[in-house]
Amino acid sequence: ITITVWTIGPDPPSEYRLKNFFIAEEMLNKYLETLGANVRVKVEGEFFVSPVEWEEYKKKFYLAYEAGEAPDIYLTGHEDIGFLAEEGMIIPLDEYIAEYWNNLSYYNDIIPTLWEAVKWKGKIYAIPQDTEARPLYFRKDVLRKLGWSEEEIEALPERIRKGEFTLYDLLKVAKEAVDKGLVERGLVHRVKEGWDYLQFYLGFGGRLWDPETGKMVFSQEAWKKTLKWFYDAVWGDYKGVIWSGQFSFDWTKDFHLPITKGTALFCSGGTWHKAEWIKKGLITEEEFWKNIGFALHPAGEPGKKPVTLSHPLIYTITSQAKERGKDRIAFLLITLVTSPTLNSIHSVESAHLAIMYSQITNSIYVRDPFLKKVAYMLDYTTFIPNHPKWADYSRLVFETIRAVETGELGPEDAYEFLLEELKKALGDALIIEP
Repeated sequence: ITITVWTIGPDPPSEYRLKNFFIAEEMLNKYLETLGANVRVKVEGEFFVSPVEWEEYKKKFYLAYEAGEAPDIYLTGHEDIGFLAEEGMIIPLDEYIAEYWNNLSYYNDIIPTLWEAVKWKGKIYAIPQDTEARPLYFRKDVLRKLGWSEEEIEALPERIRKGEFTLYDLLKVAKEAVDKGLVERGLVHRVKEGWDYLQFYLGFGGRLWDPETGKMVFSQEAWKKTLKWFYDAVWGDYKGVIWSGQFSFDWTKDFHLPITKGTALFCSGGTWHKAEWIKKGLITEEEFWKNIGFALHPAGEPGKKPVTLSHPLIYTITSQAKERGKDRIAFLLITLVTSPTLNSIHSVESAHLAIMYSQITNSIYVRDPFLKKVAYMLDYTTFIPNHPKWADYSRLVFETIRAVETGELGPEDAYEFLLEELKKALGDALIIEP
């Protein structure tokens, strides 16, 4: 019996999203052989990495589904559940969990907030695969050259956590480093559409969604301040902290190299980037701990809270798997990969965070000091909204911030553009609040 599995990095170190299924296949076949069963399971899968990014990966899945060739197991982001469920592409898993996990501790072992992230209209449509935090990385060596003491450098994450160091403090320090010629860039962020830059909006007190109604949210004051902050960082009082061409789509030149080679002071990144930088040879483990620090993204202003953002990845079972009669075997394989040990292998190899309480004490997981040090960030996280129209919100935010950074729109015009376009695109799926 062949089970097909599609997964994506797009970062190469996340390869155990697929590799764990091959391990599970071997385990399952040993069980079957021991029992004398005259059947074996074969896993065939794909692990997509850059230059294939999320948008292309999802398009490949939609086309495969339309052709009747969808994989049996499909890894995606939790924000896609609403759309996939409404379109009938994936199946609810409540009955499988009740039938097969009743005597297992897995359900209660998985961190409860992750179960909320995989629900749609009260039903569970996926099993969590991993989660992460998005730290603000900073170069310790550059701060040393600015005259910071080791005590001041080591205290920065805690100052950010307490709200004592804000986004405008970040701009001040970054501008000083740029003006003194210590770095070429004050801050780098992702180079194409995504969600990382939404943390700046959250830092100004913005909300992405309303849990009571399930609708997406436009916080007016927060968006005004966010767009002004980006303008200030590129064109205003802190000109040059962010380059106008940051949305270049070139991850190496405009993201990975500046922070790992010390030509940028701050980097809005993800926990997985630490593993990626080391595996790519951009920085050694020793150099990382000596010269790079990490913290939450700062509050936008005094009185607001620091933030991070999480994007849980999930395993779904497609409706075509059920039509093929492979849904139960697919769920069995997902059960086998949802183990503290296999998940911890993935976490350590790719610098993603635990999804199970038992991982936190797993012998593999606890050996990684980085994962231990960033674990507290999940207390400050927000999830991307799980809504069928989230892609429209995300796309318009990207277009707006890019327009501000390139100089196409000023902050006031950008605010009006974003508000009006979101109204048109989302209609009554959007709550507009002060």
